[in-house]
Amino acid sequence: MESEKAILQLMNEYCFAIDSGDLVAFGILFAHAEWIAEGKRPGKESANNLIIYADGTPRTKHSISNISIDIDERNGNATAHSYVTVWQQTDDFPLQAIFAGDYFDEFARVKGEWRFTKRELINSLIGDMSAHLKVPSLTIPTAK
Repeated sequence: MESEKAILQLMNEYCFAIDSGDLVAFGILFAHAEWIAEGKRPGKESANNLIIYADGTPRTKHSISNISIDIDERNGNATAHSYVTVWQQTDDFPLQAIFAGDYFDEFARVKGEWRFTKRELINSLIGDMSAHLKVPSLTIPTAK
């Protein structure tokens, strides 16, 4: 149960990092991992694609649900699947779901600590991302 809790914490830390605009924390979470969207790894130009508002955040809330975690304690690896819904509201943009999809995650235990090795985003349902990403297709290839 301790491994499952640590992995769930990593999954939640991702949401907290993005929603608080903490791109340093995001970088730390994925320092040893791939981030793939709809079969493609976003290019370096996507690193500055997120719109950050005056409060220092992207004004989003990432919600993960339907979480399933499979752990191989002996070999120190794990996989997880979850649904993600991203909500956004700004002064000029009413509260709405701007994105829904599936996260397929892979983890490894290194020196006793769990970390991401891969996050793949697929099955995207894309709403109005104009207040979230400068050029949505740079981060999510199927976005317009």
